[in-house]
Amino acid sequence: MQHALVLLGAAVPVVVGALVLRSRAGHPIGWLLVAHGALFFVTLTLDEPATFHAGLIVDQLTMGAWVLLFLCLVLIAYLLPDGRAANGFWRWWVRIGLVGVLAFVIGAAGDRQGFAETHSGAGLPVPWLPEPVSGFLGVVGLVLVVLLSFGSFFAVWWRLRGAQGDVRLQLLWLVWGALSVPVTLLAGWVNYFLLDDGPLFPAALGLVAAGLPVTVGIAILRHRLFDIRLVLSRTLTYLLLVAAVVAVYALLLFGTDRLTGNGTVGGLLAVGVVAVAVHPAYSFLRGRIERWVYGLRSDPQAAIRLLADRAEAADPNGLITAVTDAVAAALRVDGVRVEPSASEHDTALRAHMVHRGEHVGYLAIEVPAGREFSQTELDLVQDLARYAAILVRAEQLNDELRESRSRIVAGREEERRRLRRDLHDGVGPSLAAIVLKLNATQSRKDPQERNALIAETRDEVKAAIAEVRRLVDDLRPPAIDEVGLLDAIRQRASVLSGEVTFEVTGPDTLPPLPAAVEVAAFRIVSEAMTNVARHAGATRCRVGVEVDGSFELTVSDNGHGTDRTTTRGVGWTSMRERAAELGGSCTITSRPEGGLIVRAVLPLSEERAEAEA
Repeated sequence: MQHALVLLGAAVPVVVGALVLRSRAGHPIGWLLVAHGALFFVTLTLDEPATFHAGLIVDQLTMGAWVLLFLCLVLIAYLLPDGRAANGFWRWWVRIGLVGVLAFVIGAAGDRQGFAETHSGAGLPVPWLPEPVSGFLGVVGLVLVVLLSFGSFFAVWWRLRGAQGDVRLQLLWLVWGALSVPVTLLAGWVNYFLLDDGPLFPAALGLVAAGLPVTVGIAILRHRLFDIRLVLSRTLTYLLLVAAVVAVYALLLFGTDRLTGNGTVGGLLAVGVVAVAVHPAYSFLRGRIERWVYGLRSDPQAAIRLLADRAEAADPNGLITAVTDAVAAALRVDGVRVEPSASEHDTALRAHMVHRGEHVGYLAIEVPAGREFSQTELDLVQDLARYAAILVRAEQLNDELRESRSRIVAGREEERRRLRRDLHDGVGPSLAAIVLKLNATQSRKDPQERNALIAETRDEVKAAIAEVRRLVDDLRPPAIDEVGLLDAIRQRASVLSGEVTFEVTGPDTLPPLPAAVEVAAFRIVSEAMTNVARHAGATRCRVGVEVDGSFELTVSDNGHGTDRTTTRGVGWTSMRERAAELGGSCTITSRPEGGLIVRAVLPLSEERAEAEA
């Protein structure tokens, strides 16, 4: 049986390594698998002591070769999945460990006592090193070999912390295969203490030699063969549960036997304790392991806290990225993205994001192949989508605000350019012509000619005055200063009246208002009433003005209203931007009985308005 296990442990890595090399030519892990099979076969077939001189020399040189038994598998742990160490630190760690392996093999070849014990007291055929030197090399090399072996666990853990997607799945395959190592050690102890060196340990050793290379090969070639997360979580849960049950049972049995001298009582007590503790222990272990493997699917509150923490720490311009990263970390999925609309050809799981009845987008989740979400996970996805909708909408509003401010600045510069052009092309030439005509008038001696030039100059001045008045009216409606804001609104309503009857209500006397508020309010109400007259299909429109800490303007009509698919035009955008420029707000909503309500709220503090603008 032992020879069959040796052949199995040697042949499987060679075959798997050949498959890896065939699929990915020159892949370092493929060569390491082949080398592992060869070393495993040579190391375990040369364990019988030789009787001739050349064989004794080989035995001496290979006394420390047992460290090569699983060296290649240890190196694979550092190099999986791409054949390279994670960073410079781990590269140097591997190199120092390999130097330690060489030092141990050299030092072990000078171990006189060990050679004599295995060869019936014979001396070293080649006493090439003084015993203190070989002993020193052996000790130092053994320490470095142990550090190299245990360091592989930390190297895999370090990679797993930041791994996502396929890389994480490949590493989890390695972790699953590496679980055979502690199982083999446990089998060795059981085999030694309870079975008197029976066949259990060689069988477990063959399992590691063959099973771990198979999982490594799957990690490289077919890491989506099935949901390794589910298998790993179940394996870890039951392994730890069995180990805990055995340990508790053995300790209770040993303790009661020592205290009472009655093994039967200890056995009954141990059975009772184990029976009571198995289910709570199983639930605890399963929750912790599934949280590590699957994320926070069993702890929705922790998932929401993670989303909130990531969003709070994120840069304002990277809020959506922080949201998707948090959801991916909470669900342990390959990737998460925010999409404006659903794709018919994509297989991603999508959750509809809605904020205050408004469509925000879809939370698209890339589910690993072979994994199906349970109802608990689907509920968690919906909860995360609800909270993500708030954050995504905040990011969208932030983008809209930036665009709005850019348009405001661009509009302001365009207005300045227009004023410059109008002054340069209109008022400027008129004033220049007036100066020329005044000079000509001064040089004329004939009264009739002088009077004619004065008349022409008077006409030029009137034209210049009219141009200046036009420019001023464009900057601020004159009706506001002539009759007041409320009456100016009534005048505008009177102009638009026809099929629509406008009703303007407000306080008898308005308090002094900031000039910017008056202009913004007049422009907003003019745009709103114009929309009602042209597009609403309404017969009545009510305009209400209130001043109570802030200026509130309401325009409501009884028209056909709109729906969510209606494209917001330039007028709607202009009203919102005018209010936002002063630190206020402008909302447009539908009335239950039909029509729209435009409500603008403008702050009255000029300092606040300027600061927020």
